[in-house]
Amino acid sequence: MKLRAALCCLAASGLLLSACSDDSGPIDEPAEESATAEEAEQEIDAEAFDPPMQFDTAAGVPLPEEAAAGNINLAGNAVQPLPVVLSGTKAFIASANQLQIVDTRNAEVLPAIAPQSGTPMDPALTVFAGDNPIQAPIVVNLDGKDLVVVPFLTTGEAVGTAVAHQNLEVIAVDAATGEQAFSVVHELPVVEDGSTYENAVAKGETGGVVVVDLDIYQSYTVAVDLNAQAVAWESVFATEAVAGDTVVGIFGERDYNRHHGGLAIADGTVKWSDEDFGYESLRPAGSKYVYGFGGFDYIDGGLYLVEAATGAIVSLEAEERDQGLCRFDGLTTLICNDTWGWLGAVNTETGAFVWQIEPSAERSSVGITAVWHGAVYGNTDNGPVVLDALTGADAETAPGNAPWVVNEYGGIAEDPNGLVSAYPAIG
Repeated sequence: MKLRAALCCLAASGLLLSACSDDSGPIDEPAEESATAEEAEQEIDAEAFDPPMQFDTAAGVPLPEEAAAGNINLAGNAVQPLPVVLSGTKAFIASANQLQIVDTRNAEVLPAIAPQSGTPMDPALTVFAGDNPIQAPIVVNLDGKDLVVVPFLTTGEAVGTAVAHQNLEVIAVDAATGEQAFSVVHELPVVEDGSTYENAVAKGETGGVVVVDLDIYQSYTVAVDLNAQAVAWESVFATEAVAGDTVVGIFGERDYNRHHGGLAIADGTVKWSDEDFGYESLRPAGSKYVYGFGGFDYIDGGLYLVEAATGAIVSLEAEERDQGLCRFDGLTTLICNDTWGWLGAVNTETGAFVWQIEPSAERSSVGITAVWHGAVYGNTDNGPVVLDALTGADAETAPGNAPWVVNEYGGIAEDPNGLVSAYPAIG
């Protein structure tokens, strides 16, 4: 199936203020912009597969080293999610000081996007072996246009006796053109004990409101309204996940704190609060639930769901499932695995298990790398495989590779040089 995105209208979008407000250009400037838009329309003409089952391993496009820095171990495994998001045929790679953009169809490197509100953090100070805190940008659809949203921390200039303040700068990039649409800059409050903000992560979005969690001991969350291009609210709150219209996390200090709750994403008002919830880490599981693995608090072990809007706990596996990871496929399925090889799928609308697979002599265990739109990608002793998220059955036994990031045009996986490349979908 050939998909053609009509990008010629995007260059004149109201979000790209500079393109709409400058009347001082030469008389032939609009014609040049039109030609550029037509070229962009041709470049995005690509075959799409939803979901992709096979990737062309001979046509990889190398991505910059920041796409893998601190995330790929010596065994070639991703120990942290890559700081990369795919939108259309473009890969957007986040680091502490810039957003790099690569067109995965022709290897074109577009101009990088950098914050302008001050000095960004030094990337060398944020990347550690196996522990790169920088996470992927998020893609937000605003009025029919896809925007790639990425937060940065910057430091202003110190003048006289005034200390330099830290800023949060949230930049929205037009996913079709790779150009900055707008940015929202917010001066962060100074913490009394002198602590600094170490990292900013876009945790999710609903209704055009993006929730950014700031890594600091006391915890802090800032919600940015993309429609208003302004901060909607801020709170001493450690955001763990966004589910529908609820922001779930921890009130006050993020470490060793039992006090969980949910805030309304629109204005930050408290929807529920449980001071004795437990020392749990909650993660996203679609628009209704968040999930956790218990085993060290009052929750009786196992994998469990929490109704994000109320805090009600739904027990799914009350036995030995005390460590593991789940990934949402973007539709209705949450794929979970534990450290012993068990796999399970949960319907994110009903909260019920769809299927479970225990490791056995009859079937190889699967190391899950990604899930997307009903497909589960992973590695086995026999090579990469794609499972059907709704049944757990093998859907493709020769996908080419097991990508860590996927969309309808391709996937991102390790390349022969130990870095990562983008591989086009071919089936």
